Amino acid sequence: MSITLRNKLFFLIVLFVIFCNIPKMVQLNFLGSFLAKDLSLYPILIGAIYTGYTFYQERKLPFYKEERGLLFYIVTYVFILMLSFLHGLSMYPYYDAILAGPPDQIEKLPAVQHFLSTIGIEVDTISLLKFWMFARPIKGFIVETIWYFLVPYLIFTWYKRNASEGFSILTRAIFCATVLVCVYSMIDVLYLSGSTLAETVLATLNPIVHYIQSNGTWWPPLLWKGQLRSLFAEPSYYGIFAAFAMPFLWYCWGKHLQTKNKILITMVLFIFTYCLFLTKARTANVLFIGELLLLIFFTLWKRNSDFIKKTVVIVILSLTAFITSVFSLNFMPGSPQGSTIGYDDINNTAISSYLEDNVGSLASSNKRSNGARYSILEVNITIGKHYPLLGVGKSLRNAYIPDYLSEEGKANSEVQYWMKNQKEKGVMKSGFPELGEYYTRFAETGILGLCIYLLPAAFLAWRLLKQIHFLKDQEEREKYIFFFISLSGVMTSGLGDTLSITCAYWILMGLGYAMILSPHKKEKHESA
Repeated sequence: MSITLRNKLFFLIVLFVIFCNIPKMVQLNFLGSFLAKDLSLYPILIGAIYTGYTFYQERKLPFYKEERGLLFYIVTYVFILMLSFLHGLSMYPYYDAILAGPPDQIEKLPAVQHFLSTIGIEVDTISLLKFWMFARPIKGFIVETIWYFLVPYLIFTWYKRNASEGFSILTRAIFCATVLVCVYSMIDVLYLSGSTLAETVLATLNPIVHYIQSNGTWWPPLLWKGQLRSLFAEPSYYGIFAAFAMPFLWYCWGKHLQTKNKILITMVLFIFTYCLFLTKARTANVLFIGELLLLIFFTLWKRNSDFIKKTVVIVILSLTAFITSVFSLNFMPGSPQGSTIGYDDINNTAISSYLEDNVGSLASSNKRSNGARYSILEVNITIGKHYPLLGVGKSLRNAYIPDYLSEEGKANSEVQYWMKNQKEKGVMKSGFPELGEYYTRFAETGILGLCIYLLPAAFLAWRLLKQIHFLKDQEEREKYIFFFISLSGVMTSGLGDTLSITCAYWILMGLGYAMILSPHKKEKHESA
């Protein structure tokens, strides 16, 4: 593959991260798995096909020490998850419940049973159902596993000899993506300020940008009142993208730039941060605060005078954006039909009210969407505790949830909606959202599955910290600092959401492993 094509594909993969819930007609569900809703899948697919063709033409697959380590990890990962799945099928207690459910939840099952009967093969429904429950998820598992490893491996292969080039393209693409988010956010700001013209523009553009009311539900709505969401399906997704992008924007701002470029990046950074607080999303606020604290930690750890100055300016810029956004909310009705979404209060300042609503409310079990979210998290942990080693099996969790819900959880209106949906549509067709990547994996694959899943990210984080500690070149060290902060933010988002909302995690894994490759190994690859 030519270097120019490779770099353009990587640029597009990163740029398209912001389009993470594309319209149904352009989704590649038949082969995309968790990437099906991402526009990034298209350049990834082109890159995978082209790279595979290049390997075929050369009649040589790279098989260095890193590739051997990856192969061993893949075999271990697949073995543990398959063992968990087969164990889950063997003890699954809900076959009768599935059969008693709506017949259309497994549309092809009666036809398959009838066909087998006509050719003289008699199979009872329960046995056929067990086979169906094995065969159906196995295809999804295979496709998911391929993309799970292929995306980071592609990026690693492209930049293992020149990680600096990959890092440079990453930062440029993130900056361009952020500019697009800021431009779209300005329309959203006008909508929240009561503009009917902005409402018309968003009503036209939103169905083009992302899927509206997926699977017959209310989410995502055509217009989101009271909170900014920009190009994303919901406000919290803005925060998840910001967790990925913000550290690299800080890095870009801290570079020695010409005055006009410095002014441009400062404006973009301010607008992006200002709009982040307008989302009023707890995910966005908590991830941003966490990353800012990490930046302060690294600043105090290394105590480089130039880096301290950069951090002080970033903190001041962030605080200015925060205060500006909080007070501007008092002048926004939230939509042309709204009244106000501000925090003016007789007893509290607007700032303290904002923080209490969007940060402090996380500690409450019944504020905002906490009731439903915490109920599912609690259920996942309880299921994991009952099946600690291997869990209940990948994709087999949904049927267990109603039996493990607390009375308080069952009383929650959102949880009742999910239960009603599953009862009406059937376990095989409807279920509960995966609120929290790690809790869901603990419930489905047990402690073994969770540990094997987290191993690559934990190893990468450890090696990045080693580089930060031992590197003498401050400019090079800053690359690793901001990369580590971004990885930490993306990984933290998995506590409340799935990591597959965007493909940022897989981008960071691929380039991250290229960055921690030692110079000795680079020379070895070059001479091979």
